[in-house]
Amino acid sequence: MAKVQILKSNSIFTAESEKFISGAIVVVDHQIAGVYPDQIPTRFLATRPTVTDFGDQTIVPGFIESHSHMFLSALVYCHQITLISGNSELACAKELDQKVIRDQLKPEQWIVAKGWYVPSWTDDLHTLWLNTEALNKLLPSVNSTRFDKDVVVTARGDPTGVIGEQTAMAFLHQIFNYSTEQKATVLGPYLKHLTKFGLTSICNLALLPAKTAAGLDDQIYPAAYHLLAHQNRLPIRVHLYPYFKRGVGPLKQLSARYVTERIRIAGGKLFFDGVTSSYTAWMKAAYEGKEDHGRPMIPASEMKQLIFSAQANQLPLRIHAIGDRAIHEALVDFIAAKNQFGQLKTGQHCLEHLETIDPTDLSLMAQSGVVASVQPSHPLLDYQTADLYVGKRSQTMWPFLFFETHHIPMAFGTDSPVVVNVTPMQNIYFAMTSQTLSGEPAKGWHADQRLNLGQALLAHTINAAKACSYENKIGSLSAGKFADITVLDRNLEHTTARDMKDVQVVGTMVAGEWQYQKTSQLIK
Repeated sequence: MAKVQILKSNSIFTAESEKFISGAIVVVDHQIAGVYPDQIPTRFLATRPTVTDFGDQTIVPGFIESHSHMFLSALVYCHQITLISGNSELACAKELDQKVIRDQLKPEQWIVAKGWYVPSWTDDLHTLWLNTEALNKLLPSVNSTRFDKDVVVTARGDPTGVIGEQTAMAFLHQIFNYSTEQKATVLGPYLKHLTKFGLTSICNLALLPAKTAAGLDDQIYPAAYHLLAHQNRLPIRVHLYPYFKRGVGPLKQLSARYVTERIRIAGGKLFFDGVTSSYTAWMKAAYEGKEDHGRPMIPASEMKQLIFSAQANQLPLRIHAIGDRAIHEALVDFIAAKNQFGQLKTGQHCLEHLETIDPTDLSLMAQSGVVASVQPSHPLLDYQTADLYVGKRSQTMWPFLFFETHHIPMAFGTDSPVVVNVTPMQNIYFAMTSQTLSGEPAKGWHADQRLNLGQALLAHTINAAKACSYENKIGSLSAGKFADITVLDRNLEHTTARDMKDVQVVGTMVAGEWQYQKTSQLIK
């Protein structure tokens, strides 16, 4: 016999529009049977369903994280990576010394700390710092072709301990060279933790891969998620994006091998450029006070071939593109590929971050059909220093409202662990206020780009489902879709933008089953 549940609320956001309705959601087994603003059909009432009335507490589609790096985030969550902060190497070292209990360390045990971004620093977040002991262990394994590019040395040629991203990823592979079982043990508790935020799906995007004896390590690890699913310990949907330069064949093999109701190889990930803070984002004009325009990480001609290959093989791409030149070139190639091979039959391509998009390219982006995958917390990391890198162009960075007015689908994520423990409701707060959690700057940064509540919710639900290339199954409270549902502790329609950051989750349902319940706040 089918299991029927009815969830009632005076405030339901279906994500089929920006409006809220009062009514009931009928869930039959794993799916939504319908949303009814008036009377519930008698055929459902006759089954003696479980009825939960949430009163004025808002019900929304399960939140979707459109951009994250799960394994590193999980290592932070389980304290295998220690969080530190500071505005100098000395300050960071001092804090690490305070947090690490040395007499509890095992012989040869690694101490790994993370302080990904501090605006007052000039160093890029895509680096690894090593002490002398770590250098002695890891430096002999550096690929000779990467040494001059990634190993920062003194004037005398001695390694400083600062290691660039590609070699840093190879070193991290060695430090955390875990078995599938160990990776699953790290990931499982963190994924369960995410349900407390109302998350029902996450997009796990590849990092720059390390070349290892076992092949490319891009920290996607589908086997670990597959093991969790087999053990009935996967509480959330996982949409995986391996590094696309593996090749079309290997991606399709992964897709065929690792597929369950909650695991998908959803497409491929590429990096077109770097970041503005290290002057490696690829810009149309030179950086402020410099002659440097940045540079592509993949030559433009090769990127075009990769985009055409993805389009021809019906594979959605997620491309890291921060500089306006990288964004422009990718959009031109996406449009050309669509003209040659037709639209993707399922799914959509995404550009990731889009920090310095040229306003004249917004119409080009609308024409391309590409999703803008953005992180509302990121402008608040950079607002004090952005103009140091790009000058007046900082005034048009992160144009969230302009994406809306140009009818460009915008999906919200965090890029965790670049930021840690940022919740979907905090993301919505950032997008609605243009302020940090402490309310800075007082008038908001680029306040003209603030979103309203409906726009921000769509970005974390149906538009994020488009970024996952799974909007036919998740992202809205619609008949036939999976019953992925989040219940919040108050009526969002009566909540100020300033208070959005304080909204808590009452319950998180995935495929009709409660994965998280804050029982004391349930109304039955």
